[in-house]
Amino acid sequence: MQVCSRNSAAVEDLDYIAPDSREHETPRDPKVDQAIERLRAFFNANPQRLFYSTQIETSLEREFFHWITGRALLEMGNAKEIIRMPEVVEGQPVNFYADRRHRYVRRELKVMINILRRLFNPEFAHAIGRHGELMFDAALGRFGFQAHAKNVNTWNSRIWRETNHNLDRIITRDALAYGVEIKNTQNYISRDELRVKIRICQYLELIPLFIMRFAPKSYMFEIIKSGGFGLLFEEQIYPLGHSALLKEAREHLLLKVQCPRDVKEGDMQRLLNWHMKRLQGD
Repeated sequence: MQVCSRNSAAVEDLDYIAPDSREHETPRDPKVDQAIERLRAFFNANPQRLFYSTQIETSLEREFFHWITGRALLEMGNAKEIIRMPEVVEGQPVNFYADRRHRYVRRELKVMINILRRLFNPEFAHAIGRHGELMFDAALGRFGFQAHAKNVNTWNSRIWRETNHNLDRIITRDALAYGVEIKNTQNYISRDELRVKIRICQYLELIPLFIMRFAPKSYMFEIIKSGGFGLLFEEQIYPLGHSALLKEAREHLLLKVQCPRDVKEGDMQRLLNWHMKRLQGD
């Protein structure tokens, strides 16, 4: 997993632009209007609190895609309906938002920027990505999946040469081979990367397995259509020893984060159940 890439925790605050429209403008989605109504209620319930885009997008992700919420926020900010404060944190653009009734927005902004600087630190971002991989390596092993390769683009004498992408892992169980992508990030994997990784799996004759904190239904549909499986674990996994930062990320930023000793058994059981059904189907 390229933890310091465009999709890392440190650079993924650009979701107010839809992933498929960064270069080409797309028609306005009517869901944006629904998101605006929901956001009006959201800010009305939090008149004295500052937020940054990702924390709102993840808070409402079961209702709206991240890019729908992000676009709605941008429209509301441009219309002066809410306060929008663009800042640069650790070299990355971040949009902050608040209800117009917020009286101490600058004071709270300083606190949030200080926390985000620590979260966006490249070393910490790398540690999060690496820790997520190690946690799932151990969990997959406990559930009988055997690791064969890491950061790989070749399998059974076939080599992917079309792009420079690799798969995070190749694992097997019961003669079924999986190409694995692990994303321990707040935001989605980009749609382009998702599709490239599916194509790599198809070329190498592997079953696509995406292990992600969260993903929209449209992404999950593409994974299922490709014959693969998407395992969502919902809360980003922090390394042990960062309890203070974890608490601040939860309380000040309302981020979905945890610091467990092991991956949840229920999450892994869902994968195993799917694997056994796939095995029986074969």
